[in-house]
Amino acid sequence: MALDTSVPNQKVTVKAGTVLFPEGSTANSLNVLHSGALRYLVEAPGSRKLELFKISGANLTPGASALFGTGRYPFTIIAEQDCVLSTYVMSPSTVGRSLAARSSLGIMVGRSLLREITESFKKVNQLRKIASDMGRTNDNLSLLYYQFNPSVFPDIKPGQPIADPSAEIVDPVLRLTRENLKHYFDNGGILPERPTANYVEEDHSQLLVKYYPEEIEFQDGEFNFVRKVILADPNLLAQLFAPDPSMVSYVCDKLGRVQNNITDNARGILEELDEDFRLLLGGVESLTEKYFLILDMAANGYATAPPEFVVPILQVVAQKIERALAGHQALFGSALPNPSPNIKSFLEKTAGLSKKFEAANPTAKAGSNGSGVSVDSSADATAIRKELANSASSIIQFSGLGGDAIKEFSAMMVKLKSLKNPLDSDNDTRKLRRSITKTYFDIYAACFQKYVNSNKNVPKPVDLMLKYGFFDETMLDDSQLVFMSTFKDAIAAVSDIPIHYGTEWLERIYKRECPTSLDELGQNFFDKVKMDNRNAVFKKESDLPPDIDNPEARLKFEFGAMYEANVRLTTGSLATYLPILTKYHSQIPLGKAYVTKKMLTDTIHDIMSVDFSVFNREVIYNNPEMGINKEFVQRAIVPDFVIVPSIGSKIMMWQELSIHRGSGSKESRGRIVLPIFVQGDLKSLLIDAFAAFRWELCKTILGPEWNNVGNPSITADYMDYVQFYKKNKDLSIEIKEKLAAEFKRFRNERDIFANDYQLWIKYEAEGVQRLNRVVRSIFYRHIPFSRQIREKVAKMPAFGEINNRFINIRTRKFTELENRYKKYINALGSLPDPLRENMEFYRV
Repeated sequence: MALDTSVPNQKVTVKAGTVLFPEGSTANSLNVLHSGALRYLVEAPGSRKLELFKISGANLTPGASALFGTGRYPFTIIAEQDCVLSTYVMSPSTVGRSLAARSSLGIMVGRSLLREITESFKKVNQLRKIASDMGRTNDNLSLLYYQFNPSVFPDIKPGQPIADPSAEIVDPVLRLTRENLKHYFDNGGILPERPTANYVEEDHSQLLVKYYPEEIEFQDGEFNFVRKVILADPNLLAQLFAPDPSMVSYVCDKLGRVQNNITDNARGILEELDEDFRLLLGGVESLTEKYFLILDMAANGYATAPPEFVVPILQVVAQKIERALAGHQALFGSALPNPSPNIKSFLEKTAGLSKKFEAANPTAKAGSNGSGVSVDSSADATAIRKELANSASSIIQFSGLGGDAIKEFSAMMVKLKSLKNPLDSDNDTRKLRRSITKTYFDIYAACFQKYVNSNKNVPKPVDLMLKYGFFDETMLDDSQLVFMSTFKDAIAAVSDIPIHYGTEWLERIYKRECPTSLDELGQNFFDKVKMDNRNAVFKKESDLPPDIDNPEARLKFEFGAMYEANVRLTTGSLATYLPILTKYHSQIPLGKAYVTKKMLTDTIHDIMSVDFSVFNREVIYNNPEMGINKEFVQRAIVPDFVIVPSIGSKIMMWQELSIHRGSGSKESRGRIVLPIFVQGDLKSLLIDAFAAFRWELCKTILGPEWNNVGNPSITADYMDYVQFYKKNKDLSIEIKEKLAAEFKRFRNERDIFANDYQLWIKYEAEGVQRLNRVVRSIFYRHIPFSRQIREKVAKMPAFGEINNRFINIRTRKFTELENRYKKYINALGSLPDPLRENMEFYRV
């Protein structure tokens, strides 16, 4: 029976187990806990109860947030121990006046609310992480379900358009699989030729147009300010609130609303979790049941894929099932309702099939991925493995790592190698990988310094580490070792695309052939030096003494600022990040994942054949000898492409300019970083990076005007579209509703823009309409197709009007330039190249 709070100003003792305030009941009192402990529970789908947190102590006001919201308790509060409470009759309409009248009570309420917020936030982030992991798992298993059982989807062919799932498809797994395959293939995704267990753990959110946040997004400057205020000394607070008592009620109101928002967030995540549990484990239409059929086919020899690929995946599915069942029990204190009927059989049969497979293939290991690179002979592989024997020890000794550090690092590596999968995302394994990563990069940096000083004469294991992230030959397959040991990228001819492998780039920094990069805080080398030497007065880089500004110092900064960060970020999966290359990393053969300079050059040219102005910007051209002073011209400045030793599915647009201040900054190259082994479609990943480059370059060059629609630009016009699409008369109600749902999937406006840019380059350039008319018009004006494509699409009704408008604008600009440049024509009737190229840019 709930606590009776209708009695005014009462002090009561309640027994352990008593429900004080049921969820949804009316809040008509402010309650003060003098002693005891309480449990807070929230109702989850399926009439399950989830414990949010427990609190104990004195001078707490449990459930006060209800008085600052709907007037109903957002959770159930139960006495965990015998409790003593005082209750004061109060309601949402009177609580503000009551707290203003007694600031000491208001401070008590505020601090109690802050404690509840802190505990709730911890729990909700725990839920968020579980939901993120389950959502990613279910999506990846749906993709592999298609690969292992394609006969269920006879109409789906890789590389061909996939229709939206029909409303008649009621099976949730079949619907999810079709939706995911549509996005995956549309965005250039390639299913692994040889699936590995690691594929289930990887983040393919970009290809699937999904988002797996591991923490709730909470950025509230007002809350942070209020939190600091309420934690101040009570005596100071009493003086602060004395002149205006309403301040304390405002602080409590803000904290109460934050707590209610976090609780609402918990309910949303619980609904998401309920769907995730049902997709994986619930009933006869679950992933468990679908994979049980695959298990049966594998056991009977009818599987479409070889056992060495199917069995490791089935083992991972079994692990996921066991973890999900245990997780549900831990969260809700009860077994999963309406589970799949074959869970027990699945777990037993998978264990039996695994033993049978391992007995028949004693050298096979779960998670091994093979390679598309053919091994010439077993003797070659054996010889290479012998040559690379004890690579880890050789690398460590060459680096000069200290004795104690060697022991500690070696112990961590032994532990890592003992794990079934060193890329597991559980907390203990992640902590181990973080510790290994820190020492690994100390070793890498020391080896590179010796690599430079010895004119690149280093042991082969060190050379492979610097190039590929190799470290320990026992963690790789024969075919992978053969590839890294024997492959040599052909020396490309002089190219208009500046491409550098990681070691080449670090050498350029060491020799001062290019400026250092920005770090993750946006600081360059000079900024960092000034921060570290605040007492010194350095106004420009030339003021720096040689003991501070030298090749070693610049190399050290570049390594920490850009290199190490991008080895991590280009993996695209921070939850499983390990810089040391292992056989668990790759779903496709290394030879097919490897990015050569020619491949990258050809792909960049392919994109530029559609978006010819992607690297263009307006710069100032001066030629005093010809009387040319401050003529603005268009110039294409291709960024530096740096290929770092990592394996992953993310290409980072690191900088839109290499010099951000002073003379020549707008003419400096940007920096785009990609992994040496790309997991996914290189073109799609580059298109994403080019979208980010376009967006950030426009923002940087325009400065405060980047968002001013009065000064038309791609960023200003697109931001105006995203912010005010609901009022746009050129969009139908149906399109507006679709956009409202779609925008929620992206973190920010730049990501929305990148998604539309993908469609613009891949589909609209082919005349396939994937964008609405508003976006198409913005893109045609600011991101025009090359002339050949414009001539082709201009014949289509969707492009006719905007093409005419584009021609009129460009023709006027061309005529204006033609008239202005007449005075610069020399005796031979020609213009300086920059002016001539500028006219060609505007010629239609």
